[in-house]
Amino acid sequence: MLEFLFAWWWLGLIESLIIAGVIALVALNAHRIVGDAPQSLAALKSSMGLTVLALIGGYLVVVGVAAWAINAYMGLSGTGVAIMLSVLAFLMVAVQWLFSPYIINIMYRTRDPLPSESWIVGEVEQLARRSGIKPPKVLVSDMTMPNAFAYGSPIAGSYVAVTRGLLRLLPKDEVRAVLAHEVGHLKHRDVTVILALSLVPIAAFFIGRALVWAGILGGGDRRANPAALLAIGAALIAAGFLFQLIVSHFNRLREYYADAHSALITGSPRSLQRALARIHSAYEANPALVEEARSNEMAAMLFIVAPFIELWASPLVDVDYVVERLKHSEVNPVLELFSSHPPIPKRLRFLDRLALRIGGVENY
Repeated sequence: MLEFLFAWWWLGLIESLIIAGVIALVALNAHRIVGDAPQSLAALKSSMGLTVLALIGGYLVVVGVAAWAINAYMGLSGTGVAIMLSVLAFLMVAVQWLFSPYIINIMYRTRDPLPSESWIVGEVEQLARRSGIKPPKVLVSDMTMPNAFAYGSPIAGSYVAVTRGLLRLLPKDEVRAVLAHEVGHLKHRDVTVILALSLVPIAAFFIGRALVWAGILGGGDRRANPAALLAIGAALIAAGFLFQLIVSHFNRLREYYADAHSALITGSPRSLQRALARIHSAYEANPALVEEARSNEMAAMLFIVAPFIELWASPLVDVDYVVERLKHSEVNPVLELFSSHPPIPKRLRFLDRLALRIGGVENY
């Protein structure tokens, strides 16, 4: 018993040191890693494709290294162990995916729209038809923070939810732009895609942890090399954390993609820009809204904005001035690197570029 407790202590220490080291290394180079907003829709699609290839290629390397180490130092079938741990990661993600909509509905206190809010149902149905998808169920979250999110699973169906705070804050044309962004997530199957890609860091972490654990316990075979197992396992844990950063990067690209969908389907990039600026101003003016969002983080990756990095807006706020000010604002590359959403200034600049390239969508 004491041996296992000692092993758990060492495992936790090793993982903490690895993650702290990777965070420090990445943070010091964040300004080199984080680039500007996509220059065009074609560039955005290319970036998404390259990101997926990088994740798949990286995972194949992880499986190959793990299989070799397990064969060489543990006398087991390395491929079999790697596949088993990958299947375990898949089962964890699958269960989360299947049942998360029910948990989200409870955590975010969602309900059917009131009669005064029923217009959003018609908007979503129209946007869904124009997007070529089946209309999702529309819900309202009884939360003060202004936000919106799309989610779903095969057993629960698809949902678009907006908070009471968002409906109070935005005029109808801006609410429509936000709803179009969320419908874009459903059209692009972003929940499914992101969960599928999240298998890569989870599986890499599981495999790395198994090797570190084996190294701490001596490997279990006379051919075992505990030091080698520890070193390789530590490297795979670090790779798993880096893969998670790549998944976050991919999620930021999908946010741009949903922004593009909103601009194209509504014909009004400006409406989404105003909505993003107004939501930003609301969080900036009232830190209590940020705290409310932080205390309900389960669906944070699905939000229209990431409130934990974007610090009740006055109805007299000059939103067009805020849009222009934000467009020219500097962003913190470290915060962006560890965020699931792009900074709002970059999203506004991307929408500007998109409006110029699709020509005539709106007279800027």
